[in-house]
Amino acid sequence: MTKKEIFPVTGMMCAVCAGTVQKTVGDLPGVKEAEVNFATSSVTVEWDSAAISPDKIADAVRKAGYDMIVARDEAEAVEEKERQEAAAYRSMKRKVILAWALTLPVAVLCMAHVHFPGEAWWYMAATLIVMTVCGSGFYVRGFRSLMAGHPTMDTLVALSTAVSFLFSFFNTLWPEFLEGRGVSADLYYEGAAMIIAFVLTGKLMEGRSRRNTGAALRALMGMQPSEALRVDPDGKTEAVKISRIVPGNLIRVRPGERIPVDGRVTEGVTSVDESMLTGEPAKVEKQKGDKVSSGTVNGLGSVTIKAEKVGADTELSRIIRSVREAQGSKAPVQKLVDRISSVFVPTVIALAILTFVVWSVFGSEYFPQALVASVSVLVIACPCALGLATPTAIMVGIGKGARKGILVKDATALELLSKVNTLLLDKTGTVTEGHPRVTATLFASEYDDAERRDRLCSLLYGAEIDSTHPLAEALSLYFSQRGVEPERPDHTDYIPGRGMKFVAEGKSWFIGSTDEARSDERFAAKAAEWQDRGHGVVAVSCEGSPVAIFCVEDKIQPGVANAVSSLKAKGVEVAMVTGDKWAPAEYMAGKAGIDKVYAGMMPSGKLEIVKELRGKGRVVAMAGDGINDAEALAEADVSVAMGTGSDIAIDVAQLTLVSGRLSMLPEAISLSARTVRIIRENLFWAFIYNIIGIPIAAGVLFPFGIMLTPMIASAAMALSSLCVVSNSLRI
Repeated sequence: MTKKEIFPVTGMMCAVCAGTVQKTVGDLPGVKEAEVNFATSSVTVEWDSAAISPDKIADAVRKAGYDMIVARDEAEAVEEKERQEAAAYRSMKRKVILAWALTLPVAVLCMAHVHFPGEAWWYMAATLIVMTVCGSGFYVRGFRSLMAGHPTMDTLVALSTAVSFLFSFFNTLWPEFLEGRGVSADLYYEGAAMIIAFVLTGKLMEGRSRRNTGAALRALMGMQPSEALRVDPDGKTEAVKISRIVPGNLIRVRPGERIPVDGRVTEGVTSVDESMLTGEPAKVEKQKGDKVSSGTVNGLGSVTIKAEKVGADTELSRIIRSVREAQGSKAPVQKLVDRISSVFVPTVIALAILTFVVWSVFGSEYFPQALVASVSVLVIACPCALGLATPTAIMVGIGKGARKGILVKDATALELLSKVNTLLLDKTGTVTEGHPRVTATLFASEYDDAERRDRLCSLLYGAEIDSTHPLAEALSLYFSQRGVEPERPDHTDYIPGRGMKFVAEGKSWFIGSTDEARSDERFAAKAAEWQDRGHGVVAVSCEGSPVAIFCVEDKIQPGVANAVSSLKAKGVEVAMVTGDKWAPAEYMAGKAGIDKVYAGMMPSGKLEIVKELRGKGRVVAMAGDGINDAEALAEADVSVAMGTGSDIAIDVAQLTLVSGRLSMLPEAISLSARTVRIIRENLFWAFIYNIIGIPIAAGVLFPFGIMLTPMIASAAMALSSLCVVSNSLRI
């Protein structure tokens, strides 16, 4: 039987590591296909369960120097991966601090030519601690991958530092060997220590930007209840694990509980908060025959549901899978670096060997030059600058953005945001404030008297004060801000889908839909006018006669129109994609200057729009604030969340506008453009040193009396890293 599953993998440091894991798993008997995603630290494996088990696959991965996590369920696997990565991050942070604490004194004293008794042994001891305590992982992984025939960046770090250290150690013990042949027995301990310190720092910075990859998945999984009340044929209820629920089971859902399955209501009436799916604050009325979805929140009514889809087949599980898969996209520049790295490592090793051989053929008297030149090639070619080129620019860009209220999670967002030519905007909470407010009122003529109007408002406030419906909350806020004192009604009766009846002062009142306002032409005309603009309307009647209507509007965010105009000027096509109805969507889009509207969209609909646009070659950014936007956010080339929105949207998104103001997006695009430019400049500096330095280190200028020693090579290597870091600070 063929199975396919995603397993977390820890310990991978670069794309070459990912390639090693992929080849290790793919070559196992019984494994049909293996694909490693370095960005999400995971491997997708398709295998024959009769020939091999996940545990045996994990054993093979461990023997290759990495770890594959096999757990009972996806949530447990993600949790274990997060635990291991957090522990690894803390360990690396301690190693970086220790490495620099020992390296800086060694580097300063060596390069300043400060001499004191026993200096060589002190340098050696400090460097040995840096190598064995802080950089041990480089040697374990580097030499293991070298023996396996798949050298990685770790291999180059291990070789260059080991050769540099051993050469220095030899000169410490037998300085007369080289000095007797007219060659200075220099020490290059600081080169080995600085290589370890610089590369560890780069890895720490990279790890810092990737630590929270699984936060969105854990939050989404947390929306799935662990237990449900199953109703047996006798009508009795039993609390059972979700895993025991099968399609056809009847499930009782009490007020305030999350719905555990996808199904249909068979008994009861309630309202359900489906904002995780639609993004709209209004609760949706549910009665017999209506569909409900896993993860949504039941309102005040108790209902019985017949399960149709359970476990991995539910809408919530589909969203989780979609987010997990789409989060694995990798920044194009980093892909280029990874490709170059896979060729760079064996090329440098070959050049170092070639350098030694070429020098040696000139005679044994050139052996010192051969050794010095080959060591210099390895040292100067060490990929510190290459490893720091992207993460330093990203970290500086992130810091710059954070000070402006723009939180960026990874390189993909900063790199691609400046290339975006299509922007999709959610409506509620993104284009609008997300908090409906009463913006206009109309009362019957008998309530022109201020005292009678205040009395009416007191009755209405008392009836609506305990309601959690967004329109009711807007009315309550309106009354509260005007100092109205609520007066409780004698009796209330909630009518699903329409509103509320209540009895006060011996009269029957209704507050809710505009149906009863139609009997009065003045009220009907004004209500129609407000609704045509996309506003919500709440009508009040007494004994069947309309007495007041309230216009409830979700106002557009300040600066949105200017932001949209600025984006258009940059050549970005802006569209609104929302779960709301056409009228309010088109009205808000018009106010914001947005030309294209997609209304009535469920999460899957938003996802399909993103896929369709990307399929046409568009670079798509999606901005939203709700759980319902999670799939589209994860699928988009660049995902932007509002800081005032849901935690899920923020976790999934690559970029968060802390203030929740869309007006910050043009500034984010400018930041992206500056960061991308700096990354490219960094890569140029990282490679130009190698292009110029490696031939000089190999001795091409020796006929002119110029020979690059490992001391100068290590200084050049450090200088290239310094240039990269300094250039990044220009952002």
